[in-house]
Amino acid sequence: MEQTDSRLSAPFQTEPIPPQDSLPEITANRIRQMIYDRKLLPGARLPNEVELAEAMGVSRGTMRTALNILQEQGLIWRRQGVGSFVSEQPVLEQRLDINSGVTELIVSMGLTPGTRVLEIKLVPAEEHHAEKLNVPLGSPLVFIRRIRTANGRPVVASIDIFPYDILLQSDRHLELDTLKALLEKRLSIYRIFESEFNLTVDYGISHIKPVKLDAAQMKQIGLDLPADSVMLYLEQVDYDRNRRPFYLSLEYHVADFCAFTIFRRR
Repeated sequence: MEQTDSRLSAPFQTEPIPPQDSLPEITANRIRQMIYDRKLLPGARLPNEVELAEAMGVSRGTMRTALNILQEQGLIWRRQGVGSFVSEQPVLEQRLDINSGVTELIVSMGLTPGTRVLEIKLVPAEEHHAEKLNVPLGSPLVFIRRIRTANGRPVVASIDIFPYDILLQSDRHLELDTLKALLEKRLSIYRIFESEFNLTVDYGISHIKPVKLDAAQMKQIGLDLPADSVMLYLEQVDYDRNRRPFYLSLEYHVADFCAFTIFRRR
């Protein structure tokens, strides 16, 4: 396991943090960003609380709370009498107030994204899909099943659904095989919407809940996990600049690798 020198290492030598309402969270965010930027590598030992607090211009109590936040999020682990260490496998954290795709999220952590397209086909719109996308029942939809990986590890099983008419908007009238090839190049589907169809996501509305999948359901989404594993299920509808729904995504996030952050204000 990699260890730091007892002296304070360079990444922590930042300007003092000005007083704000949530100083522990701000402090945790700065250390979290160092982890995401790979300035702190997996297994690295952090300086002690006193050194960290002095370097970042906060009290020891604030630093202790910040480290507790990072530990709860799975980004670091701590052992009494030994110290604090960056987790070997940091949690993939997503802020729910920012509409970022899985690819962008993985890249932001300094990890390598990957995509395995399990299935791509046309399906008639079922009642739920038709309602979400505001299309007639039975109209053709593009249906894509994918496994998203971070450094080779499956972390998200996703289902992408959007009207087939969108493919016809491309200058080259994309076929399903061409779309599959673009996705397998690890391109974000948001980027494909923008570059091929001139469609920009203005905002999305998400619903998230924990779910347990049995063996058959786990096989259906393409993940090799034990039956009854807890997943974080996120269903989102994205809207264009004219407030028209055009993209429905169903995502199953591996719970021990993913976390969601909600910023709430009074």
